[in-house]
Amino acid sequence: MREVAPERTGWRDSALSQRHRQWGWDCPAVDIDFLMLEYDCGKASALVEYKNEFAAPQHKSHPSYQALIDLGNRAEIPVFACRYSTDFTNWRVTPLNRKAQEFCPTQRDLTEQEWVALLYKTRGRRS
Repeated sequence: MREVAPERTGWRDSALSQRHRQWGWDCPAVDIDFLMLEYDCGKASALVEYKNEFAAPQHKSHPSYQALIDLGNRAEIPVFACRYSTDFTNWRVTPLNRKAQEFCPTQRDLTEQEWVALLYKTRGRRS
């Protein structure tokens, strides 16, 4: 049996994190840093995993991101990874599934206003 990785940061609910790790390698889960479910009128419009510009790199191929993409695909909503600058002047948007590519075909750096406009588009609204 493979060993489960230890808690790395210590700032999460450590008791629950430790308990879940006791359940074993074949019971994976992820504590997503800042996952936002964007919605409008009670209807989901996008999933966005936000990370500060100084956070560790994101890897679309990681199983936790693959699970997030799978969730978005099943819900038929776009899934984005979005790294934001500390002063909120830059938003690096990465589309993670095909639905997201309909709104943002490739990774792009956007202003805050452009990012908000894109979020409005996912809702079928104009900013």
